[in-house]
Amino acid sequence: MYLARHERSGRLWAVKEITKEKNHLIMEAELLKKLKHPGLPAVGDILEQDGMLYLVMDYIEGHSLKELLEKEKCFSQEQVAGWGLQLCRVLDYLHTRTPSVIYRDLKPSNVMQREDGTLALVDFGTAREQKREAGGDTVWLGTRGYAAPEQYGGHGQTGPETDVYGLGAVLYHLLTGHSPTDPPYGFVPVRSLRPELSGGLEKILQCCTRDNPAERYHSCRELAWALEHYRELDETFIRQKKRKRRIFMSCLAVTILAFVGSLVTADLERRAVADTYQAQLLEAGGAIDREERLEACRKAIRLEPGLAEGYECLIEIFLEDGAFSVEEELILREVLNGRQEGGGRFLEELQKDEKEYQRAAYDIGQAYFYDYEGTDGKRASGRWLEAASESASGGRLSNQEIFRAGVLSRIAGYYSGLDVQKRNGDAEVSYGEYWEDLQSLCNGNTEEMDNRITALLADRELTVQLAVRVEQFKKAGVTAASMKETLLGIDKQLAAWEEERDCPEYELQLRQEVRDGLLTAIRAVEAAFADEPKS
Repeated sequence: MYLARHERSGRLWAVKEITKEKNHLIMEAELLKKLKHPGLPAVGDILEQDGMLYLVMDYIEGHSLKELLEKEKCFSQEQVAGWGLQLCRVLDYLHTRTPSVIYRDLKPSNVMQREDGTLALVDFGTAREQKREAGGDTVWLGTRGYAAPEQYGGHGQTGPETDVYGLGAVLYHLLTGHSPTDPPYGFVPVRSLRPELSGGLEKILQCCTRDNPAERYHSCRELAWALEHYRELDETFIRQKKRKRRIFMSCLAVTILAFVGSLVTADLERRAVADTYQAQLLEAGGAIDREERLEACRKAIRLEPGLAEGYECLIEIFLEDGAFSVEEELILREVLNGRQEGGGRFLEELQKDEKEYQRAAYDIGQAYFYDYEGTDGKRASGRWLEAASESASGGRLSNQEIFRAGVLSRIAGYYSGLDVQKRNGDAEVSYGEYWEDLQSLCNGNTEEMDNRITALLADRELTVQLAVRVEQFKKAGVTAASMKETLLGIDKQLAAWEEERDCPEYELQLRQEVRDGLLTAIRAVEAAFADEPKS
């Protein structure tokens, strides 16, 4: 490898010397020529002279993560999560080419940090274009410890999950300072080495480094979303979101009163149905066995699929452990797709009464937004929260709940279009409009209209998205001054809130997350506009 300077422009280039016999290096050069991404070295030219090939590519000035590890030993979880998001974007670019490009050799020495803090992936000697019809592609490629099990012995084909494994191994090393190539080899829970680390990050890394590719994140886009929200996966965070039993019992008391009233006023036929319906809801609230309670909810919904109470009861049971699992979502889908004899689907019956539908949609939407353990929970919450936000004043939802549903649905609405391109190359989402919406959420009177938790969630969303997507916002015409002014407003409001210490633990945790997000966002803005003259 040589360092060369262009005589006219003075620009530095790295020049790799390749003999024609080294086919894999020639393949690397041809592959890099097709790729163009800020996280990859650009190829300037391929020259031939005296039987040798010379690959001229970007000279990346900076230090490898391996060199940084030798100095620092390990890094903060905020720093590592930020690096992980950058690498996810590079890998997602590779994986979404046609055909997909699988990198296959992620390790600290192959990741360079430039002077501005951005990362670049180098050394494509083992990368390959994925051939989906192939049965196997690999024989002893990659670096042991960082390489996924399927990279050894030609057992199966490598794919995006292979790079997910490698990235998980790199993040593990950066967090713990322990290389998976050193004894005792492999991976132990990161909190056994650094107890102060997030349990959410520990879950993410365990998912990345599972032996079976099918059990890992299926794409770097999924992994990026998890890294953005790793704190929400903490056990402490989940426990704090558990629904209080006394709230349920209060609602149950109201249900009992309504039941007693219905016995007096309803006609005989309707009273018989209502009797059974309310009895099932009472059993769902009073039974000890969870499966019996779920079945009681199902029976109630089969009797009255057009009433919201049965669905609310079902969601309450799901969320008693503070989480909405993938298995519970399947139960919900099964219920919504159920049918009465000779009637339509239960969801269709529920939608016939707008007020009942909006009441149920609000609870289902919040479960997806806050508590869903699978991927794309916020995207799934969008249609439910949008329906709830359209409620008229005086319906089953309070004005506060309607406002909250509107805020959360606007946040959720963008997740379906972020990072998606139309066929003509334009972004699915207008990042200029997205920025205006984020600003309106954070600069408005969200706390006055709803509560401080919703305001903090909006602030957290803005800081996270700005840190991750500052380049897209910049490209859309959002100025550094606008970004900094908005962040300053959040900082001032946060400072005012931080004077109050007598508040729930969950609020304190959200405040800290917003504070951490502010610092990350400020650094991202400064890096994105580093080349522009200061005003």
